[in-house]
Amino acid sequence: MKKWIEKIKPSSLKFKWALAAGSAIFLAFFIFSFIQYHAISKWMIEEEENNFSRVLDEITVFFKQRGPNIGLQDIYDSRDLMKQIAEKDQSIRILDRKGTQVLELRGEREAAFYYPFQPVQEKVVALIESQNKNLLIGRAPIKSSQFNGYVEIIQPLNRYEKIMKNLFWMMSIIGFVALFISALIGYLMARSFVKPLNKLSGIMRSIERKGFHERVENIKAHDEISELSQIFNKMMAQIEKSFQQQQQFVEDASHELRTPIQILEGHLALLNRWGKKDPTILEESLQVSLEELERVKRLVGELLELSRADREQYDFHNSKANSKEIVTKVLKDFIFLHEEYTFTCEDKTDKNTYVMIMSRHLEQILIILLDNAVKYSDPNSKIRISLQETPDEVVIDVSDEGIGVPDDDLSRIFDRFYRVDKARSRDKGGYGLGLAIASKIINNYNGKIEAFKNQPKGLTIRIILNKINDL
Repeated sequence: MKKWIEKIKPSSLKFKWALAAGSAIFLAFFIFSFIQYHAISKWMIEEEENNFSRVLDEITVFFKQRGPNIGLQDIYDSRDLMKQIAEKDQSIRILDRKGTQVLELRGEREAAFYYPFQPVQEKVVALIESQNKNLLIGRAPIKSSQFNGYVEIIQPLNRYEKIMKNLFWMMSIIGFVALFISALIGYLMARSFVKPLNKLSGIMRSIERKGFHERVENIKAHDEISELSQIFNKMMAQIEKSFQQQQQFVEDASHELRTPIQILEGHLALLNRWGKKDPTILEESLQVSLEELERVKRLVGELLELSRADREQYDFHNSKANSKEIVTKVLKDFIFLHEEYTFTCEDKTDKNTYVMIMSRHLEQILIILLDNAVKYSDPNSKIRISLQETPDEVVIDVSDEGIGVPDDDLSRIFDRFYRVDKARSRDKGGYGLGLAIASKIINNYNGKIEAFKNQPKGLTIRIILNKINDL
């Protein structure tokens, strides 16, 4: 059974949409038609009962107007008048006090309908079912000095049943036509709506085969599908960029590790061949090997730091740091360690200016920026830090007078393993990961980091952090 259900179950969104639209419209039409059908049925029965009751009243009044001495012969003589009063499908019977029929006026093309006699004291009208026919039956007493009996009118609801039957079939046919039209319109609309989704799925299959460079055509519909296409394109751009960065990261890490490994391998081979007997070669090779191991250790440490920055969870509600205090502390340490450089600080912030970042992260970022400024600047040059604030942000600039960065490379200095002068950077112990770590941390706090060229030479790194106004 489940297999058959799975086979007939619509898998296409177009068929699902058409089925849902058709079912919803059909259900609404069915409920409306059901209510309308029963309302019309009730209204028509009430009309039939009113007309029926009026005929019974007119006949009763006619006999009363003939006087208190009306006899059986007078009733026979009134047949033509009673026929004129009655409807064509109504049968009239005159019964004596015991319920014996004394006169019958049958309606046109109507068979005889009999209902067990029941004496009444006043006019009674009832709706009954006899021989699979709905009937209206009414009785009223006739009282005079010469004749006591009853007038009985029977009316089959032929007109009502014919109208309701035609109405039922008309509503059924219209309902099925409406179901078909609504399903067709739903299918056509679904095909139009699903067309961009088909393109999206086609692009996804193409991406699976060819790579991340494919994009969905921009849809200017200003609806959810258009928004989905834009989100998909942005997501694919980010994934492609991330993939390229990851690929570049692996290549650069492999390149950086290959050099010290080759050096270690060469010196270990030298030690194995000659170092056992030559103390000079032994000492030199061990010294070089230790230096290269230290270089690998620093590289692995920076890679771990970058990985931790990628994975670390940030508590924005409890992250705050006093920018003035952190800058003063870090700058004091660098003045002590690097006496050959001139450090200056220009502070235009209040004493208690807090930014949305953890203190240790802000300290880590400043150390990276100042360390780069020292590495790529000549001794006796100036390194300047400036702080300024706006109503919502705090801006910290770190400027040096070093080798600077070419204009074409300014946008790349925050990439992993980027270095302006790789040979000089390796001599100074740099791997191009410091600014990547700083950029990742700042972006995680929804901040900004930018780079500008100084005149006549040097570089300025600017970090912009969100200010905390409510403490």
